[in-house]
Amino acid sequence: ALRNVPCYCGCGAIGHESNLACYIAEFGADGKPTFDDHAMGCSICVDIALDVMKMTAEGKSSADIRQQIVGTYSQFGPANQ
Repeated sequence: ALRNVPCYCGCGAIGHESNLACYIAEFGADGKPTFDDHAMGCSICVDIALDVMKMTAEGKSSADIRQQIVGTYSQFGPANQ
């Protein structure tokens, strides 16, 4: 779900393409993730992920989740996707 929403903390400048990239740098050929520690120091990244988790648990669609994230966080900076 995090792959489908942008982040608004400015992390696009370091190559992040979605909120997922704030946590996962890449997936290996075996599917195992290599973690990125960027979100450990960024409340916007964490808040977006928590909102996505909450809305996913509520059964909201990917489109509705994305729309809510964009509406809530676009005030903080440019989207990274």
